[in-house]
Amino acid sequence: MKKKKIVIGNWKMNPETFKEAKELSEGIRKKMVGVKKTTAVVCPPHLYFMSLKPKNASTKLFYGLQNIAREAAGSFTGELSATMARNCGVTYTIIGHSERRALGETDDDVNKKVLLALKEGIKAVICVGESKVDEHAGHLTFIKNQIVTALKGVTTSDIGNVLIAYEPLSAIGAKNPITSYEIHQRNIFIKKVLCDLYGKAKAFDIPVLYGGSANAMNAKELVEGGEVDGLLVGRDSLKVDNFIAILKEMDSIS
Repeated sequence: MKKKKIVIGNWKMNPETFKEAKELSEGIRKKMVGVKKTTAVVCPPHLYFMSLKPKNASTKLFYGLQNIAREAAGSFTGELSATMARNCGVTYTIIGHSERRALGETDDDVNKKVLLALKEGIKAVICVGESKVDEHAGHLTFIKNQIVTALKGVTTSDIGNVLIAYEPLSAIGAKNPITSYEIHQRNIFIKKVLCDLYGKAKAFDIPVLYGGSANAMNAKELVEGGEVDGLLVGRDSLKVDNFIAILKEMDSIS
């Protein structure tokens, strides 16, 4: 059976007020009526999560977090554990985003967070991606190491709750993201790494998303040409009409 496309909106440190966050969340929910074949997730700042997440579990819009702690419990000021996240109804969490890595998060940190998220039944959206392309294919080794380390200790029974988000640093916030052909090549490579770890059947069930300057104008081309399973969206997830347009583009893919 063909997998549903998935679009995850990463709001990052936006918007500035809860009023704006509520308007954005409700606006997306209301306009999702025509979206039938695409799973939509938004990841607001932690501060807004509980107030935005609707009590009605039948909503078509899922809510996730942008990060969780690398520790299960303890005296870690400012952190949010996977257990706390699960108890608050979190279903997805982004892990290892390049902006977190730039702050010092390591591959080992990512692995610890992935294991904790999966233990609580939370879907782990693992971000990987190179900072630059190496003519000797060093960037592929870099991506492979990110994936292998992130998934260390993840069993075949848990891998079904993993998503891989390929997000090359050069494409984030860029006017011209990498081409769909390049995305396709990375997708093939990522699937090869996953096949080596879990076998073909399991590997091809793991969604691979693309992130980096994806918008309503290029969404369909990036996903169709890249043969990926969806998108991790930043800037355009902060505008109701733009985010809905992306969802509808995903729905139009046969």
